[in-house]
Amino acid sequence: MQNMVLQNQDIKIDAASTTSVLKELFVLTEKGQPFEVINKVREDINYQAFATLPENLNAMFKTATYTYGDADFIIFKDERHSFRSLYQEASEFACALVEQYQISEGDRITISMRNYPEWIIAFMAITSIGAIAVPLNAWWQQEEFTQVIAHCDAKLAIVDDKRYDLLATCLEKNDTPVIIARPSLAQTETIKRNVETFDGLVAKYQGQAMPTLAVSSDAIATIFYTSGSTGAPKGAVSSHESILTAINTWVMLGVSAGAANTKQNIEPSSNAPAALMTVPLFHVTGCHTLFLLSMIMGRKTVMMPYWDAEEALRLIEKENVTYFNGVPTMSMELMNHPNKSKYDLSSLNDICAGGAARPPEHVRKIYDAFKSGNPSCGYGLTETNALGAVNGPVDYVQKPNSAGLPTPPIVQVEILDENDQVLAVGEPGEIVIKTMANILGYWRNPQATEAAFINGYFRTGDIGFLDEDGFIYIVDRAKDIIIRGGENISCLEVESSLYKHALVGEVSVFALPDERLGEVVGAVVYVGNTSAEITEAILQEFVAEHLAKFKVPRKIWIINENLPRLGSGKIDKRTLKETYIS
Repeated sequence: MQNMVLQNQDIKIDAASTTSVLKELFVLTEKGQPFEVINKVREDINYQAFATLPENLNAMFKTATYTYGDADFIIFKDERHSFRSLYQEASEFACALVEQYQISEGDRITISMRNYPEWIIAFMAITSIGAIAVPLNAWWQQEEFTQVIAHCDAKLAIVDDKRYDLLATCLEKNDTPVIIARPSLAQTETIKRNVETFDGLVAKYQGQAMPTLAVSSDAIATIFYTSGSTGAPKGAVSSHESILTAINTWVMLGVSAGAANTKQNIEPSSNAPAALMTVPLFHVTGCHTLFLLSMIMGRKTVMMPYWDAEEALRLIEKENVTYFNGVPTMSMELMNHPNKSKYDLSSLNDICAGGAARPPEHVRKIYDAFKSGNPSCGYGLTETNALGAVNGPVDYVQKPNSAGLPTPPIVQVEILDENDQVLAVGEPGEIVIKTMANILGYWRNPQATEAAFINGYFRTGDIGFLDEDGFIYIVDRAKDIIIRGGENISCLEVESSLYKHALVGEVSVFALPDERLGEVVGAVVYVGNTSAEITEAILQEFVAEHLAKFKVPRKIWIINENLPRLGSGKIDKRTLKETYIS
């Protein structure tokens, strides 16, 4: 299998190559070094692990607060929160959780809101007292929310104004206590029993210190619900150590790159590190690579409540943003924006893509569009806490269709055939990832957990190969999911929703290519012999009543004959895709 290389020999990236970075990395991981790596056993499986990590997330929060103090951390519109002030608010909120709600270790608390500082405060407070943060996708519909809240048996729900309007009746019926962040005036005036406002609650415990509680590194910290091929979202369970391993690996990479650049006399950026948070916190990309990593490295983070390309350009100039991370659609909209030239974007050093594949031709376009910004990409999953592989910037130009190089020795990757045998270089098979950052399993789903792992390796469901340099290339997907602008969509979940319609007889859901979002949802529906009126719009509206808007099929073909089937009796999805996508 040939590696497609763009003709970019005229591009000179001011950064060290992977070879020189890895040379520094292996020194840093030796015995007695800052990132010493040791062998560690978890559930009878040997892993490469860091010899030292913070005991838990709260220990990391305290270290960052002590180190960076009153420096800006989170910027939201006209609000500026320092490391110290944010931790103090988290301490006050944690006191409220313990004293008013009697939250204890292992209790699940859902967070359902768009990107607000309160999301971060809540996450810090919950994990600091040994409770479990359960971030929920803010784009879900009521049915999806209620299913997950019930599945995790949430003791408390934290919402914003829109999510409260959506969930109030359900939460009240189940007698679930609710905390509203940034309530509307109407909500404030009609506050009900078992409901508190976020600000009001924090004010009750103003000045209180973080509760002193022992939280072990192997305690559960988070449950992120993620869509896979089996229908309803599954709860991916992570320990404090899993999350901290991912963050420490990225810090190690940064230190290694800095050392390599110094030896090659490459000048660092004169701007203080600043990130633009364009992706939602309810995904590991937003939570881990932007919020948590920014905290430990002292990086100012400018929070966007929703995506708007020109607002992003304005904030990059205003806040001297150095790091941009979003799905490929976002960087494409930045570079193609008609008003881009009106803004000073010279501070922007790193333009990273994650969550979905970036078309290789975009690599050159990004370099041309942002003369100070180097393109890069990352590959990881919810189940690996976003840790996996990194490509860029030097190697990304040479290998623009690669997902990147797994970070040794913490991340181990193999390519397996259908019999779970390791394949040779260049041979495609399923990508499996082994790292201490991997999840512990799926919440209350032992069957899915067992199916997802083999000898400590997580089965990604992505089909790919490794080249002679160890870089990953993804060529297909084994799992029946659609990735729309970074959002995973289960084909089975959409099919199940369509089957609820009385006139639908057979359904097949699959990905349609889309220039902007990468993939969108398509469906072929057999409605049988019926005189009732049934249209594409009717079915789309029906799905929208049950599922989030981004899961609604963009195109539905309605036919009056049974769908083609394989010899096994299963619907022949490959034939349908070839018929309707061509």
